[in-house]
Amino acid sequence: MVQRFSLGGRTAWLKRYEADSWLRPALVRLWNSLAVRLELNALRSPPRHAGEAAKRVESRRIEALRACGAPVPRILGEGPRSLILSDMGPTLAHRLKRLESANDADILVRATAHAIGELHRHGGYLGQAFARNITVGDQGVGFIDFEEDPSEIMTLPQAQARDWVMFTTGISRYYVGRMDVLSELIREEADGVAPQVALEVHRIARKLSFLERAGRVFGRKLGTMGAAIGAVRKGFAAMAVAALMVDVLSDGDCDVLNAMVEAVRHVAT
Repeated sequence: MVQRFSLGGRTAWLKRYEADSWLRPALVRLWNSLAVRLELNALRSPPRHAGEAAKRVESRRIEALRACGAPVPRILGEGPRSLILSDMGPTLAHRLKRLESANDADILVRATAHAIGELHRHGGYLGQAFARNITVGDQGVGFIDFEEDPSEIMTLPQAQARDWVMFTTGISRYYVGRMDVLSELIREEADGVAPQVALEVHRIARKLSFLERAGRVFGRKLGTMGAAIGAVRKGFAAMAVAALMVDVLSDGDCDVLNAMVEAVRHVAT
């Protein structure tokens, strides 16, 4: 639970780390089982802690991200199972809902994508890179909500790939009919990602490509998600091809192609 209040004349947030209801853990287990079955390990849900454990995770992650140069909240105080955090300004979701022009949205999304790219280049990752967990205040783009840590169950390239997929699909609702623009905004940052991250993003997009087709049949919401997956795939396409070439030239073999051959062989048998 998060509660807004005034501290010394400035806005602050009291965040209490309470246990989830029984429904969320059940849904997480179901989703993780599906993600593993689809070989989408980067999209699995990290362990969801509660109480002091969740508080420790958020505190640790805030300091780790600050060490990467990321704009994150300051910890102003703490109590049993709670932290007091500084205000980072309105969320990206709040801003996008109230903008009057598409050009203004593109400016915010470009700035956010660049901030995520900068964080990744300094070895960081977010985990829940949704518009509701990204702020755009007077000091620029910031990040909030770190009570989960993807590194508990995945590698750094997977965690960074997860950020790109979640960010792009999360803001896709604001780009209905303009997915080509979103794809280009993502491509601008994709050119600078690590080869392993580009390959992982492209692999995830390929695995989820069925959503592009399903969306044409099963309604607007699924269609938007499918179009967003297409935007991710196109945005990272050039970098993924370059990463494949690095893979081949480095040892004369190609792990990605080998994995594809093994997958086909498995289906055939």
